Amino acid sequence: MDLEIQELREQVARLAKTSEDTNRQVRKMRRSQRWHTIFQLVWWLTIVGVSGWAYITYVQPYVSQALAAYGNAKDFQIQVQDFFAQFGRTKTN
Repeated sequence: MDLEIQELREQVARLAKTSEDTNRQVRKMRRSQRWHTIFQLVWWLTIVGVSGWAYITYVQPYVSQALAAYGNAKDFQIQVQDFFAQFGRTKTN
């Protein structure tokens, strides 16, 4: 009977050790996952921030110039239509 109780105590001790080891490994995995999530969030925020900065710094002036040129061309088209409307050749809207 004492032999069976001793074996059960050993099994419980091994089980406790295995449980502690498993718990330690799970905590390490969870910590690693948290750090990965934080670094991934920083990475994507950096990409979005750099993209926004690059757009504002390099692309926006060209977009503004293109829109201004389009507006000037549209104004010129209206002036041409008005000019020809004076002679009755086209109708203005």
